[in-house]
Amino acid sequence: MIVYYFRHPERLSEGQLADLADKLPPQQQQILGTMKNHRHRCEQVVAYLMLCHAIAQNDSEIKNEETIIREYPCLEFNKQDSEPPLWAFGEHGKPYITNHEGIHFNISHCSEAVAVGVSGSPIGIDVEGRRRFSDTLLHRAFNEAEQEAVKNAAEPELEFARIWTRKEAYFKWTGTGILVDHLQTIEDEALQSRCHIDTTLTADTFWLSIAHQ
Repeated sequence: MIVYYFRHPERLSEGQLADLADKLPPQQQQILGTMKNHRHRCEQVVAYLMLCHAIAQNDSEIKNEETIIREYPCLEFNKQDSEPPLWAFGEHGKPYITNHEGIHFNISHCSEAVAVGVSGSPIGIDVEGRRRFSDTLLHRAFNEAEQEAVKNAAEPELEFARIWTRKEAYFKWTGTGILVDHLQTIEDEALQSRCHIDTTLTADTFWLSIAHQ
C-alpha cells in the first residue's frame, strides 16, 4: 500500500486552486462546489490529485503488502491513461472508488497536512498534530493505560494525538464511523479483527496511523 501526504494544503493561492479545480472531472467539481472554506477546498483538490497520482504511478506498490509513505512531490493534474477515479460514500461516510476494481483508499486531514492511503485491501488512515484535550474526553475515550501514557508523556498533547489517530484509523478501516462505546477497547478489537495499526510521526510534525490487514 502507499500513503501520500501534503503539508499545509491551504497555502495554495486562490489562483492555483481555481486552475487545478478546472481540470477536475465533473464529479469532483461538484463535490468542490459544496465547499465554501478555502482550506477545505484545498484539501479536497490535493487529496484527489494524490489519489490520481497513486493509481497512475504506483500500481505495483498499491497491491504490495509493504507500507510506503511519501510526501507528495508536486501539484499537477497529470492526464490519466485510465479512467480518472470516481468515488462514492458508504453508509457511514467512508469513501470508496467505484470505477477501479480492487483498489481501496482513505483520506484524512488535520491543520498540518492532508493524506491519502491507497491499497489493494481495506484501509483506514488518520493524521493528527498536537491536539488539546479535556479531562472529560481523556477519561471517556482512553482506557487507564492510555490515560497514564498521556499524563506521563513529555508532550501530552502529542501523545494524545498519537493514541487518537490509532482509534480513528481503526474506525475508518471498519467503515462504521466512531462508536463511542468502543473507544477504550480499540487495541483489543483490532487484534481480534487481525487488523494492524501502524503509527509514525511524519515530518516530525503530525502522527499518521494506518489500519490494515
